[in-house]
Amino acid sequence: MYYSLDRQSVLEYVRKSPLMAQIFKNGNDLTAIDLAEGNINLIFRVRSATTPIGPSVLIKQALPHSRRYPEIRLPVERARIESAILLLEAKYCPKQVPEVYLYDPEMYLIAMEDLNQHKVMRYGLVSQQRYPEFPRQIGVFLASTLFHTSDFFLSGSEKKAMVPEFINPHLCKITEDLVFTQPYIDHPNNRCNPLLRTEAEDIARDEELRSEVLMLKADFMTNAQALIHGDLHTGSIMVNESETKVIDPEFAFFGPMAYDIGAVLGNLALSYASQECHATDTNLRGRYREWLTEAIERVWNIFEVEFRTLWAAEGNAQWPSEQLRDKFFKKLLQDTAGMGACEMMRRILGLAHVPDLDGIEDERARAVAERYALNIARHWLRERHKFTTVSDLTAIIRTLEPTGSA
Repeated sequence: MYYSLDRQSVLEYVRKSPLMAQIFKNGNDLTAIDLAEGNINLIFRVRSATTPIGPSVLIKQALPHSRRYPEIRLPVERARIESAILLLEAKYCPKQVPEVYLYDPEMYLIAMEDLNQHKVMRYGLVSQQRYPEFPRQIGVFLASTLFHTSDFFLSGSEKKAMVPEFINPHLCKITEDLVFTQPYIDHPNNRCNPLLRTEAEDIARDEELRSEVLMLKADFMTNAQALIHGDLHTGSIMVNESETKVIDPEFAFFGPMAYDIGAVLGNLALSYASQECHATDTNLRGRYREWLTEAIERVWNIFEVEFRTLWAAEGNAQWPSEQLRDKFFKKLLQDTAGMGACEMMRRILGLAHVPDLDGIEDERARAVAERYALNIARHWLRERHKFTTVSDLTAIIRTLEPTGSA
């Protein structure tokens, strides 16, 4: 029977679990730490109370509502989807996801590898940390997981049989509202820096821009291209200097590949804009921004090369055209730019913001960085149909300058 865990009851749960007994030799010597920093789940680290370097496990439990926004009701079934996609991702890219130890369908709970040697990428970027393996590893992850769940690899019957397993209407509706709808209208959920009121009003009146956003919304709702993570921002990526791990795929469903890739690139661009305040030394800021733009280029280029390689080696016989592949990647890049732009704008104008920007305490300084990010996003969105290489995206980032003053 389902009940929500707390620090005491999670210990009792672990002690009673036969699988956990294989990990922890002494069930009485355990402690639990509440790690929940996200919006919607309970997360506990369970480890030895006396031997900190001993084994540890993360216990993640789905709540029937958002932890941070209790008025938002959510299906606990999302835990099954998360467990299933982690296992599927591990099949094709095991080094880039945490190991799942068990899924409890009654408690809607996952016990998984504790990535205690890794850091949430977003916070590392805020402090100008560099992760040399990240572009290659996330590029390979995107290519491998998206290719192997697409029609380019699966037969039509295999793909259609998989789609119903990952139907995720409630969490998709959250994305449809928070990413593609509410930030562009006057909506009570929106949280916007009051110094950006003019920009928010301009965007709401810009019919051409809104029509582009709505085209991308339609693609998100109708294009079951591959099994996507659905929330692949830098808060869902754990990193250190040698490893990249993707976590929290509970928003997963069969959707457009560009949504995942755009989320990664858009969040790197958000970090670029936020460095206006985080990197106060001009030389450090310039060097770190160059690393971020190079990371954007490398992520896309590695993704494309890896995807093309998989398509040539493992693709089914339904797509016997090299020109098709060229056209496919051109359109995918353009859609990626659009999805990335929507991710950036919603993090400034909508409900769910990011610490990269919200962590800037001075409202005027924050407005400069936010305005900069909005400007990048609007150019990506408006000009995306002309893009042919990823350097077209980074050229915009490199060319634009912050406006306003702190």
